[in-house]
Amino acid sequence: MTERTFMLTIDFLDPTLDLEALKEFIKTSPLFDNWWNHIPGVFLVVSSEDASKISAAIRKYTRETRLLVVEVNPSESDGWLTEKGWTWIRRRSDHRTDEPARL
Repeated sequence: MTERTFMLTIDFLDPTLDLEALKEFIKTSPLFDNWWNHIPGVFLVVSSEDASKISAAIRKYTRETRLLVVEVNPSESDGWLTEKGWTWIRRRSDHRTDEPARL
C-alpha cells in the first residue's frame, strides 16, 4: 500500500482526552510509519491505512473528544513553523529538500 500523510486535529482542551496516552499510541503504533506534533492538538502522521481506520484506532484515547482526520498534501503547505517542522514536511513533499525553509 502507498503511504499517505494525514492531519489529526484534536480538541486537546477537552478534559476527557487522554492526551499522553494518545501521543504514546501515535509514537509506537505500527499503524503509523512516522509522525509530527509541532502544534498542540495537531498531528501529521504517515500511514498506509485510510482516514476511517486511523479514526477508529485513536477513538480509545479521544473518547468523545472532537477530532478530524483528513489526508493532506505536504507539497501544498505554507505557514509559520520552525526549521525542524519544515524539514519533516519537506521530506514528504514533491519538492523535497532543495527549497529553503519558511521560518
